[in-house]
Amino acid sequence: AARWVRDPMRFASLRWGSGDLAERAAGLVRSSDLVLLSHAREEQALEAAFGAGPTAAVVVPPAVPGVVPPSAVDPPFAAFALCVGRIEPLKNSLGVLEAADALGVPVLFVGALPGLRHAGYARRFLSRLERSPSLHLGPLPSPEVSALMRRARVGVLASWTEVMGRVSVEAALEGAAVVASDVGFLPDLLSGPGLTFFPPGDDAGLRAALGTAWAQGRPDGELAASARALTWEVVGPRLLHALG
Repeated sequence: AARWVRDPMRFASLRWGSGDLAERAAGLVRSSDLVLLSHAREEQALEAAFGAGPTAAVVVPPAVPGVVPPSAVDPPFAAFALCVGRIEPLKNSLGVLEAADALGVPVLFVGALPGLRHAGYARRFLSRLERSPSLHLGPLPSPEVSALMRRARVGVLASWTEVMGRVSVEAALEGAAVVASDVGFLPDLLSGPGLTFFPPGDDAGLRAALGTAWAQGRPDGELAASARALTWEVVGPRLLHALG
């Protein structure tokens, strides 16, 4: 059976340590029939982590659904920003909430609360939310999330790390402006007016980016057209060809 490595950047960044486990991970990379890369830089990450790159590799960018079943949704605000993702430190959910509160921007947070590992972070987030105009809607089905993106003024993702922030691509596809941390490969894959990046952990940069995007509103179609190149309808045939 053919073997391939999915999500190589995350694979390379796992804490393999040293000795037998690291050697087994390196052996998996070397013996794989194919490594699917989101970006050419992932091959360099594998080489840096294991001392050897894959025998065969092909770049196939991550993709999002281009067509989502319609869903009726009634947002509580006429104008709002949308933040989709688990409420946790990695996503910097509290940073988004604090930046939005400073600007007077209402945010709808969509995503599950974390487990016990980040229970303290969740309590801080919910405590701040009680003094904020923003709302936490919890996890929602994909059609409802897409419907909210279709109405949102801005989609914001402030993660410390991402391979490609898929929710940013989905928000752009639905016509929202996008504010995202400049991590992973999104800056190389998405472009157009209405797209603003900032360094992760830069609170002032996040406020400035969100403030600018909020003031400018939903952009014209160039950003959405860029996102359409990252849908399964476009990427799917490339993936099927790569897998033979």
